[in-house]
Amino acid sequence: MHLVIGLGPIGGNIGARLAELGQGVYGYDFNQDRIREWSEENKSAAGSDLAAVDWPSIDSVHIAVRLADQVSSVLAALQAHTDKPLTVFVHTTLAPEDARRILPSAPGAWRAFEAPVSGGPHGARHGSMTVFLAGPAATPAEDKLLADIAGSVFRMASYGQPALVKLFNNALATYNLAATARMLNLAADHGVPARDLLEVVGVSTGQSWMSDNLSDVQYDLLLKDVGLLRGELGSLPTAKLDGDVEHAILRARSLLSPDSPNQ
Repeated sequence: MHLVIGLGPIGGNIGARLAELGQGVYGYDFNQDRIREWSEENKSAAGSDLAAVDWPSIDSVHIAVRLADQVSSVLAALQAHTDKPLTVFVHTTLAPEDARRILPSAPGAWRAFEAPVSGGPHGARHGSMTVFLAGPAATPAEDKLLADIAGSVFRMASYGQPALVKLFNNALATYNLAATARMLNLAADHGVPARDLLEVVGVSTGQSWMSDNLSDVQYDLLLKDVGLLRGELGSLPTAKLDGDVEHAILRARSLLSPDSPNQ
């Protein structure tokens, strides 16, 4: 059985993917509405009390919370509830320095993997996401589990590298998103409907994953990752990724709305 801690967009969908594959899953979260909805949808047990977990049956633990302090709290709670050697995948995107601090602090009998992901909720739900992995050499069973939940797995040499690679990737994605949004805004300011320009971009050299998904991408998480990378490196090159980025994205989305007077 797999214990999924954090039933949000990533953790909840990883759990749903495993349940769909016929594997036993127990979902854990503090949000009672989320627990109920996830349990009903996936026909799997869920709760907010680790004491209710059937620990002898647990094969892996998947942690998908938002913050480094929450990861540390979860690891401490796991130690308080079981002395079983655990295989733990931390899917939370940590700052590289936090990954280097938190993951080595896991008990020596654990198999602790830093495993942030890319691909969003859709990738997590359909087993097509990318996993950036650091930790012990994976066993055949762990490789099979990773193949079940991910389309690609990139293995790194040490803790902190998965976070750094993901942050580089997401910073690049944010540059693309910010540039697309600003260009749509500029077009609208000069009399070209944003939707018309987006249609041109979609079949021309300006096309990117971000231009295709501008209306749906979780830009708040991307901006969070940009902040983590800036904290690690001290500064980022070229175009600014602060200030008016969120405003530009929201305005571009508004311009693309069917109800926009600019259409």
